Amino acid sequence: MQAENFVYLLDGKAYINLTNRCSNRCSFCIRNTGDGVAGNTLWLAKEPTAQEVIGAFEKVKPYLQSDEVVFCGYGEPTDALDVLLECAEYFKSEGYTTRLNTNGLGSADNGKNIAPLLKDFDVVSISLNAPTAKKYNAVTNSKYGDGALDQVVDFARQVKRAGIKAVFTVVDVIGDEDIAACKRLAENEGIELRVRQYISDNYESNKD
Repeated sequence: MQAENFVYLLDGKAYINLTNRCSNRCSFCIRNTGDGVAGNTLWLAKEPTAQEVIGAFEKVKPYLQSDEVVFCGYGEPTDALDVLLECAEYFKSEGYTTRLNTNGLGSADNGKNIAPLLKDFDVVSISLNAPTAKKYNAVTNSKYGDGALDQVVDFARQVKRAGIKAVFTVVDVIGDEDIAACKRLAENEGIELRVRQYISDNYESNKD
């Protein structure tokens, strides 16, 4: 039986894989094309405890080439909120830079504003995906329907209000017109936008 990949390495960084749960079913998600990334199978039979994550991290620690720890697995990290927060607190206390990659629907999923709880993250990277509610839902197939994008944008505002660096991201497959519209939306919110290259299961080195 293959060991669970609660922590995996890409480009010398540690990535934390907490859950396979997600409220979106994005058309470009790498879950549609394979079981993992760069030889790391990321489907989980069980979700880890914080201690299991920390134990797995210790095993890969000698191979790290970066002090950044990224919470980004095969699901939405904020859907395992308690473990996420406990792990972030630990890594921050150990002097690591912490980043959360999220779909921005964690407050909706948890039924409360979680942004103030993310104080141990240096950066919260939020998938914007599309510039309008209908286009967002067409791409993400969100359980929240056409109301999902408003919740994502409000979450980003709350992260910024909490004094945490918020960054919007889009994947380059959405096209130049929608990327330009997303840039305008991000500028109106005073939030940086990053355009990410689409990555499938045939992962190639990417410093993002």
